[in-house]
Amino acid sequence: MLETIKTFSALSEEFVELSLKHNPVRATQAGLHDYDAQLPNDSPDGFKERSQWLRDLEQRLAASVPWQELPAEHRVDYALLRSAIVTQRADLEEIRVHQKNPALYPQTALTGLYLLLARPFAPLEERKEALLARMLAIPDYLKEARANLQEVPEAWLNIAVDVNLAGPGFVDEVCRTLERSFPGEGERIEHAGSRARQGFFQYGQFMESELEKKIGGTFAIGERWMNHRLERTHMLSLDCSAVEALGREHVERISGLLDEEAKRIDPARSWRELIAEARGRHPEATKVREAYAAEVERARRFVAEKRIAPIPEGEKLVVADTPVFQRTVVPLAAYLPPAPFDEDQTGHLFVTPVDTARRKDDQVQQLEQHSYAELALVAVHETFPGHHVQLLHAHKAGSRLRRMSESPLLVEGWALYCEELMHTEGYYLEPMTRLFQLRDLLWRACRVVVDVGLQRETFTFMQAVDYLVQTAMVERVNAVSEVRRYTMTPTQPLAFLLGKLELDALRDEVRRKQGAQFNLHAFHAELLSLGSLPPALLREELLPRLEQPKQPG
Repeated sequence: MLETIKTFSALSEEFVELSLKHNPVRATQAGLHDYDAQLPNDSPDGFKERSQWLRDLEQRLAASVPWQELPAEHRVDYALLRSAIVTQRADLEEIRVHQKNPALYPQTALTGLYLLLARPFAPLEERKEALLARMLAIPDYLKEARANLQEVPEAWLNIAVDVNLAGPGFVDEVCRTLERSFPGEGERIEHAGSRARQGFFQYGQFMESELEKKIGGTFAIGERWMNHRLERTHMLSLDCSAVEALGREHVERISGLLDEEAKRIDPARSWRELIAEARGRHPEATKVREAYAAEVERARRFVAEKRIAPIPEGEKLVVADTPVFQRTVVPLAAYLPPAPFDEDQTGHLFVTPVDTARRKDDQVQQLEQHSYAELALVAVHETFPGHHVQLLHAHKAGSRLRRMSESPLLVEGWALYCEELMHTEGYYLEPMTRLFQLRDLLWRACRVVVDVGLQRETFTFMQAVDYLVQTAMVERVNAVSEVRRYTMTPTQPLAFLLGKLELDALRDEVRRKQGAQFNLHAFHAELLSLGSLPPALLREELLPRLEQPKQPG
């Protein structure tokens, strides 16, 4: 057994190291900073090299590790590694998004800059050098990536044009930030910025002159590959048809709950009318961030006092204004977690200030999204006991392979589970918050239907937009942005609701087994300690742990 564990651990470490070496931006995101000055080799040869390595690793893993000999914890990691390899190979060799999605490359370049600027994992003096190197590398990176693109769906070309157009402005913000801190290096900074802007400009010209001729095909991965992801990536026993049926069932059920809740609040008005009115109750424009900070602190105290879930020792969370360079893509608020391998584990909740340069009507609409009723849900979902708590625990979970795991079923499912949990525990003070929570749950159920519909091509792009607007009261401009993202992230949109349902079922199973001995805090403590695993793997390790008798002391 020891030799088997040793062999498996070596292969697991190889996967972590080479995955991050092949993708320097992912390495920065994970907190491994050996490659911060680089962008990936996303040329056709680079993708081919990755594919060959994964194929070889999969063969060595199957040939040299008899998984039945591994202890339970290592068996879970084995399944995790097999799943990661199979998923990545399918993406590279069968689905081949890198040959169809021109937005992939400017987005990677911009993410590589954003992570270095937004995460204070090192003094800006050190991060500056990596930022300059990545800006200088952008023209060659984007040029090499062009050769991948064969047939491009029109929807993805439109997205790519918008992403690429944002590039020069983002680079301007990076340069201004650096020049404020390093005024004596303005010439170096501007030279790197000029190179980066030139790279985006040239890529835009390429899309206009070359990719317009290659429009065709579909963004949909089809039923076969949706089922493959459901089974092999998310380890679910449901296929596309079952998932869509589940989504539609929950759309109908939650719509009924919304109607019932609205009648309790005001029998004369619909839930849509009540929500529209409640959005008029919000903090003053200059007090938005302070309102979030106060709500986050209240949520932290509530979770601790009610013993809902363990808050990691030494936990730190900063509530700050969204950096200027990120405000166009974070219209309201967003959580930026620390990297799993960074020493500093400070999380950031960024809140976008009301833009006083916009028209008065636009400012009012922006403020309405920060209504008091919704603000509490954001604090719960993003911070306590949501993403902030869960991810900090996951960053301490076992092997490096496990700490890199980011199952959306667990990560997003947990945050949605927490919204309902905090209602059950009596956290929400504003009666309208329950209505907003149900509306958001309906939106997540709609995502399930839309996700499957888009990828099976039973929904067109605009039908998906209309469905979100008409069924879940999503503002049309936001619905368009949502659907654009859904086209590029198959099975991610459905993960919120399906993950929550998996966690509900797991908790209820443990409660039935333990009876009067069931303790919610203890259940959450064990669950969170295992990392961001697909719930099927989580269950495999969690249930035996909870069944073990507790040692005295």
